[in-house]
Amino acid sequence: MAQQEWIARARRWWRTTPPLIRRCSLALLIIGVLLAGAGLWLDHTNWWEGHSFFVNLVSSLTSLCFGVPTALLVLSHLGNAQADARRTLRAKDFARAEIREFHTALIRIFNVTNTAALASEVGSLLRDLHRLRQLRDTDGSAAAEFLRDFNALLNVGRGPTRSYRQPTSWAAVSADRWQWRRIETWHVRVETQWRVLSNEVRPMVVDCGLPWLQRSPAAAAEQAMRRLLNEDRRNPWTRQQEPPGNQEAVAAMGHFLNDLGVLCSTAETLAVRYPSPVSSTTP
Repeated sequence: MAQQEWIARARRWWRTTPPLIRRCSLALLIIGVLLAGAGLWLDHTNWWEGHSFFVNLVSSLTSLCFGVPTALLVLSHLGNAQADARRTLRAKDFARAEIREFHTALIRIFNVTNTAALASEVGSLLRDLHRLRQLRDTDGSAAAEFLRDFNALLNVGRGPTRSYRQPTSWAAVSADRWQWRRIETWHVRVETQWRVLSNEVRPMVVDCGLPWLQRSPAAAAEQAMRRLLNEDRRNPWTRQQEPPGNQEAVAAMGHFLNDLGVLCSTAETLAVRYPSPVSSTTP
C-alpha cells in the first residue's frame, strides 16, 4: 500500500512539472549518462593522461547534466512544497482568527459565552414561539412572558433613562428605537464579518485545498445572512405606521431566530474545522 502511494505521488509530481522542464531534464540526464559512460571507458583505456583540461571539462559537463535536472525536478519541488506549506499555515491562522471574530460578533449582544450556548437558547425560544402561535393570547400575557425571556437573553444595557422598561408587547418592540439601534449595530458587525469570511477567508482556504462549508450549509448560511433583519416581515423592530398584529410580529421574530440559529450552526461547523489552539499554562 505504501509503495502504491509513493508511485501515485511520483506520478503526480511528474505531471505537475512543466513539459519543457521535463524534456530538458531528460535530455540532460541522457547526455550525462553518455558522458559518464564514455569517461569510465576512457579512464579504463588510460586515455586521459596528458589531457587534464579535457578531463576537467568533461567532469564539469557531466556534473552539470546531473545537477541541473536535480535542481529543476527535485529542489524546485521541495521549495514549492515549503512555500505551499507556509501559505497553508497562513491560511489556517487567518481562518481561525476570522472565525473567532465571527463568533464574537454573533454573541456580542447576548448573555451567553459562546455560539453553542446561543444556539441552545435560540432553539428554546423557537419552541416557546411555536407554542405561542397555537394560543389566542387575547390579553398579551403569553407574548409578555416570551418577550421577558427574550429580553433576558439580550445584553443591550439598561436603557437610556431610569424610566426605560424593556418591551413586553409586540407593539412596544416595534416602537423601541433604543433597542433597535443596538440590534442594528450588532447586525452590521455580523454582516461585515460574514463578508470577510465569504470574500477573503473562503477563497484563500479553498485555494490551499483546505476544507470549508459544504454547498448546502454554505447556501443556507448565505441566505440566512442576506435575510437577517433585511426585510420588514423578518424584523420585529421595524417601525410601522400601525402596531403590528400578533401573527405578523410572531412570524417576524420566528424569522429572526431561525436566521440566527443557522448562523450559530455555521459558526460551530467552522470552529470544528478550524479550532483555535488551546493555550496551555504551566503550573
